[in-house]
Amino acid sequence: MDVSTLLTALPDSVQGYAALVIIACNLVTVCIKPPAAGSRWVLPYRLISTLALNIGWAKNHLKPGHSTP
Repeated sequence: MDVSTLLTALPDSVQGYAALVIIACNLVTVCIKPPAAGSRWVLPYRLISTLALNIGWAKNHLKPGHSTP
């Protein structure tokens, strides 16, 4: 299942909001550097990264606790 199939399964009134959430989460992961490994922000960062569809080949190279790829 790809993203377009997932978005078309949603009602028309919600599709725009779902796409907006994906784009906003992606912008957050681009603009904010990953938190330190022991930080309380690791779990929220991973959740936002997942909502941004940063999975598989699109994964961020910088991960929480690492400063270089």
